[in-house]
Amino acid sequence: MKALYGLSTGRMGYPRPVIVSEDCMSQTTLSTTHHSHPSSSLEQANFHHLVMDIAWFGFAMASTTRFFQFFAIRMGADAVALGWLAALPALILLITTGFSQWWRNRYPDSVKAVWLPSIGFRFIYLLPAFTPLFPPEYRVLWLVVSAVAPAFAQGIASTVFMVMMRETVSPQQLSALFARRQIAMNITVMIGAVAFGFLLEIVPYPLNYQLMFVFAFLASLISQWHLGKINLLPELEQKPIAKQANLRELFKTVEFQSVVWITLLVYIGFFSIFAIIPLFLERHLGATEGYIALYGVVELVASVLISLRLDKLIKHFGNRNIIVSGMMGTALAALVIGLAPNLQIALLGAALTGAAWAAAGIGILGFFAERTQASDMSVTIIFHQMIFGGMFIGPLIGSNIAGLGLPLEGVVLGGGVLRLVIAVLVIRGLTVFGKAKVRPIR
Repeated sequence: MKALYGLSTGRMGYPRPVIVSEDCMSQTTLSTTHHSHPSSSLEQANFHHLVMDIAWFGFAMASTTRFFQFFAIRMGADAVALGWLAALPALILLITTGFSQWWRNRYPDSVKAVWLPSIGFRFIYLLPAFTPLFPPEYRVLWLVVSAVAPAFAQGIASTVFMVMMRETVSPQQLSALFARRQIAMNITVMIGAVAFGFLLEIVPYPLNYQLMFVFAFLASLISQWHLGKINLLPELEQKPIAKQANLRELFKTVEFQSVVWITLLVYIGFFSIFAIIPLFLERHLGATEGYIALYGVVELVASVLISLRLDKLIKHFGNRNIIVSGMMGTALAALVIGLAPNLQIALLGAALTGAAWAAAGIGILGFFAERTQASDMSVTIIFHQMIFGGMFIGPLIGSNIAGLGLPLEGVVLGGGVLRLVIAVLVIRGLTVFGKAKVRPIR
């Protein structure tokens, strides 16, 4: 989720990790490329519009990453429904990401290819606004539809967007671009969280949520306008599509098996209680929309602060150890939240979650980059699918356990234990299957 989350994040409309494709490039480029200014007026314009694209998108994204699940709770969603709300979009993403190459081949360039799915994805901000118009018994169902329908477009847009960025900004400028986009997104997500939290507190329910989603949709359209102003660089216009690997041979390599195994485990562990925590905060600690806004800001600030140090930490300890530390941190965060006697203590869990998940997410990207070839688009697609697979399986674990009647605090604490177990499995890697631990290929 800004994923990235991303989540580290990118352009995902719900939990942060998520545009892995953008952040994956940033992690492999930032450490090797010097920042400089765009070399042509066309590239300068592309650079500007790509930064403004994510700035407006970050503002819109605050509505779904911070308040969508809380809105679902207000509309009557229980733990099981919240689990499906988080899981089903990820299942669609897992499937539709596989069609990214086919979609890209239908268009003469990636700029044209990304336009329609990008528009379709932005309806994730508008569709929830219609929820109060439905009879009470259909509102949660409509929310599921609101989350699932845009995911069909998002799966394609997320991967094609990665290609588009490489064809509109020269390699020498990618590091500067990623840095600017990350800063812009962090700022606007925080602004959006505070602004929407204030709106939700002062405007009567459910009009407050409807206005929030409409404002978010309008912001996303401004983002889309900036996207429409981007043009290919002449020297990159005929850039060939990345080569395809033999998938059967790819899965026989221990390097890729290691990437698949650890990526899937980490995302299952983190998202196992992702949908349960807002419900726990609301039912057991009395959280309101204003508190959820504060919770999100604390989480985001912590992730930004740890990200400033991660480059040095990764060089010293390695990506695998950073992933392990991150998962242990998310386990501790779950324990803090589950045992919190009040909302103030739960904020400590928010800070731990933000910092630890940022470390784990960036570590995963580095782990992927050092064990695969960057020129192979099929590897990137499969990597996305492992992430989305974990985001599908994970929420179903916690929500279905809660659906059996186990107290929510027990589910949260159990999620912390699961994350700790996964940290141990990450340390061991493929040795749990009797294979040697895989070392980086570069």
